[in-house]
Amino acid sequence: MMRLLKIVVDGLMLFKEKIDIDFYAEQRVSGDNNEMVSPCFGSIYTNNVMSIVGINASGKTSLLKVISFVIEFINGESINNIVNKDILKETDKVIIEAYFYDTNNGVCKLESEIIRVWDNEIDSRYVVRAEHLWIKKISKVKSKKDLLVFKDDQIVRIRDNKAEFLKDDTSIVLSLNKNKSFYLKDLIGHTNVNLLRMIGNFPHELISFLDPSIENISFDRKTGESKLKFYNREEIMVANPMLFEQYLSSGTIKGINIFINAMMVFEEGGYLIVDELENHFNREIVATLVRFFMNKNVNKNGATLIFSTHYSELLDEFERNDGIFIIRNRDGISVQKLSEILTRNDIKKSEAFKSDFLGGTVPAYEAYMELKKVIISSKVEEE
Repeated sequence: MMRLLKIVVDGLMLFKEKIDIDFYAEQRVSGDNNEMVSPCFGSIYTNNVMSIVGINASGKTSLLKVISFVIEFINGESINNIVNKDILKETDKVIIEAYFYDTNNGVCKLESEIIRVWDNEIDSRYVVRAEHLWIKKISKVKSKKDLLVFKDDQIVRIRDNKAEFLKDDTSIVLSLNKNKSFYLKDLIGHTNVNLLRMIGNFPHELISFLDPSIENISFDRKTGESKLKFYNREEIMVANPMLFEQYLSSGTIKGINIFINAMMVFEEGGYLIVDELENHFNREIVATLVRFFMNKNVNKNGATLIFSTHYSELLDEFERNDGIFIIRNRDGISVQKLSEILTRNDIKKSEAFKSDFLGGTVPAYEAYMELKKVIISSKVEEE
């Protein structure tokens, strides 16, 4: 098993400052708030749900892409083949620090320097110029303060680009995780294209939860045909999963995609990344998914849901603040953990967000007033 503990990314052009994301529970874990975390080792817990909250164009999707990119990189994927490599756009050098726990080795730190090189005047690619890998036994971690501290004698490998048999855009950590990796389901690219991504005999209970009017969806492996049956209606033959959008609501399609992926992540103890979780869903469906990740009977292997949202009311599902990240875009994207700015327990999280108590979490008042004036005074003509 491998668990992410922290990622730090410095040098991305889109971001105003260094990105610092904790996956472990920084706040104290007590009996009344332990549903949101899973034990890692000793007194170290990891968050089961992590939320990225911000207004439109604040950089939520970009941050999710950074997280996905780092996970893929640690998994040994070649940089230039990673789907979300576009977060490196216009960046000449980036430093990535990834801290993670490996049951077979202990606590690990990977530091990678990635640079852009030019093949010619038009084409460029990214390579790993320098890299260090540290490993220490969990017995060396006496407290959370020790978790991220490594000594020189704990370096187990230094990249040597002259001697390495690896590709120049692949991490040395590949030698550590040949037979295991972080199980990742990245649904970022599904946000604006809501099509059924998989087909099969979906659990009837899931279909009923999403749309009670559906009696059954089945799949014939021999013919490749799917069948859709609504109560009190004739069965419909569907030759291509893409055609389901003609019969199913967008919420049902998104629900199947996300909940089936969640079930796979629960089984593996991996990571599910979803952008704009509330799109196509009503409040109860969104809350149900979040609660499943917080339920130890459902989420037995410590899987993590990482999602972005505009829906600040979702924050009120969280009893902890260290799994919520506020993102703003003021001459560059910046990220801040909610626990660093909201210490009072008597303030409702959604109200703090909507009232701009957190700063930069609602549209500017001046912009609101200008829009109001235009709506009052302008007449829109239809051609």
